Amino acid sequence: MEGMKLKKVMPGKEAAPQILAVALSILAALLLCLYLFYLLPRMAQESDPAPPGDDRKHHVLILGESADEETLKEIYKGAEAESKSYNCVVELNVPSSIAEGQSLQSLLNFASFVDADGVIAYITEGGSGFKIPKAFDGREIPLITVSHYDESIPQITHIGTNYSELGRKISQESADYLNGRGRLIVINTVKSNSANYSTLMASVTSNLANYEDIAVYVADLESSASITETSGMLARKIRYSEADLLVCLSGEDSIRAAQLVNDLGKSGYVGIIGFGEGSVLDRYLEIGVITELLSIDSQKIGSLALKELFEYIHYGHANSYIAADVKIRKAGSL
Repeated sequence: MEGMKLKKVMPGKEAAPQILAVALSILAALLLCLYLFYLLPRMAQESDPAPPGDDRKHHVLILGESADEETLKEIYKGAEAESKSYNCVVELNVPSSIAEGQSLQSLLNFASFVDADGVIAYITEGGSGFKIPKAFDGREIPLITVSHYDESIPQITHIGTNYSELGRKISQESADYLNGRGRLIVINTVKSNSANYSTLMASVTSNLANYEDIAVYVADLESSASITETSGMLARKIRYSEADLLVCLSGEDSIRAAQLVNDLGKSGYVGIIGFGEGSVLDRYLEIGVITELLSIDSQKIGSLALKELFEYIHYGHANSYIAADVKIRKAGSL
């Protein structure tokens, strides 16, 4: 072996295709990695951008029973319009249907599950007795209540309605419509022991009593359904022109009164001052069957609720009570 020289072996032509195949495989693998880990995520981000507000610091829930969904949607709109100023995401949480029967407590429990920073809850009469949701660290989540006030609920702020003042406004608008003279029927269908409704009814009738030339008749009916009975007492008074104006104190009563007046062909002859909000009422107002519509300004409530919530979050205090504004809209001014 001594003196033997090593000879460099050059690959022959038959090895070239194999080398090329290996190189192409490596290149393909590199291109696949580039696509999977760089290009694909960027394409997905551009085609399906993250929802606005995903990176905001705070999370606020607006919740209530589905029967109040129209009002809750308006409250949500008001809060959502202000949410960017407070670096928060606002979420509306209601049962998907009345048939679900989802309780207010279960909705509040969801606030604990998502560790919300605050809750705005629409409370109906008889809606007390629930437990305040707690955050992951054990503290109570700040709660703002709307509509019904219950002193046993540890809310930081309550935004409610001054029913005495609301009754005064309804009376004033009624007198203005009649120019201080005419025949007016106040429709009364509520038979429950609702203190708020009793206050409203008493305020309307007592304020109308100040107008000597306005004849006021209170139509006590068994239910809202009684309004649309075309053979009933109310229909007879409308048919025989014994009323110049109907005053309704709930959304359902306002809708049914509009249906009755329209069915009797008295639209434009008998005015309706209604109370409430929603798309059906808006439509009757738009076409002039309802003359005037008063409602609680729910969007303003949403805006105020968010302001008070973050006043508490940032400074540890907030107004304990705020009176909701009343919104007045008239046919022809939409």
